Amino acid sequence: MGFIDFLLGTPEQKPDIEARAGIAIPFYQDAYFTPFNTFRVDRSSAMQVPAVSRARNIICGTIGTLGLNSYNMITGAKVEGRKILEQPDPALPLAVTMAWTVEDLLFHGRSFWQVLEVNPEDGRPTQARRIDPTRVTFTTDLNTQEIVNGFYIEGGLLPATGVGSLIMFSGIDEGILNRGGRTISTALKLEEAVQRMASEPNPTMVIKNSGVDLPPEQVSSLLAQWKQARATRSTAYLSGPLDVTTFGYDAGQMQLTESRLNTAAEIARMCNIPAWYINAESASATYSNVSQERRSLVDFSLRPYMSCIEERLTMVDVTPRGQKVRFDLDDYLRGNPLEQIEVLGKMLDYGLISVDEAREEMDLAPRGNEANAT
Repeated sequence: MGFIDFLLGTPEQKPDIEARAGIAIPFYQDAYFTPFNTFRVDRSSAMQVPAVSRARNIICGTIGTLGLNSYNMITGAKVEGRKILEQPDPALPLAVTMAWTVEDLLFHGRSFWQVLEVNPEDGRPTQARRIDPTRVTFTTDLNTQEIVNGFYIEGGLLPATGVGSLIMFSGIDEGILNRGGRTISTALKLEEAVQRMASEPNPTMVIKNSGVDLPPEQVSSLLAQWKQARATRSTAYLSGPLDVTTFGYDAGQMQLTESRLNTAAEIARMCNIPAWYINAESASATYSNVSQERRSLVDFSLRPYMSCIEERLTMVDVTPRGQKVRFDLDDYLRGNPLEQIEVLGKMLDYGLISVDEAREEMDLAPRGNEANAT
């Protein structure tokens, strides 16, 4: 019996899954259609800006490596065997799928997984593949903001449930490609200016002849020799009534370095990460404060995206009631060895953990295994 048959059958025949509620689009997504959107940039252009690329890799790369677990809400015990959390896409590692999912939330304000396989017992997805959000279209009711009809991929209507349907992750805003278009466009223009300056490092020069006019052939030859001399040597020689006049600005006068640093700092603010993470300002990171910096990064930068994914995967159309999905932060937030030993020592003194549990926290083999080995 298929999933649709379960839904249409008697209550005794239905699986333990609630009917999916109407999917709503947050009102802020209307920013896609405002006049301000004339400054919207695409992903390929944004990734050409080093500061944007760096911010993206920090946010998406960090979350992508955390891993997902499902826990019992009452006992807190870990629930094993959730394929959708261990490796959603059978063709890609979890880190890759998750990094691109976070990027979609960061850049576009929404992300989509297409269901590849469902559990025959309850119809919940067991495998899914991330879909480029620019391929997905839909229409919404102006009053309720709920999606009408369903999702389309390149014009084709998708099923509402089961294999081929979409799991939508809604972000905290409309994405930096929409709300940060002005800043990214400015950064792109600065990169173009730097490229032009690198191609032509010297200001524009004019050779002025205050004597008798030269024939066109001699003028062309003179300019070619001058250009060649400037390309191979820092100085050149002019004779006769010829004079060189320089106009325009050099790199120092244009303050390209300062402008790029300022724009990088603006991009850091736009992505909600500390500016020193993308080298927009100088800062020192020592071994003793790395764990604290990581906690700050999670709390103020990563947590919004993590919560969007955790809470969506916890919803009953993906995860059974009584379970919750959370990212695994243990390894990422683990302090330095001295801090770990101090904390574990106190926990041992109070009888909160055993020696083997403490050794496990330090990635050491249990003593029982060592005794058996000898």
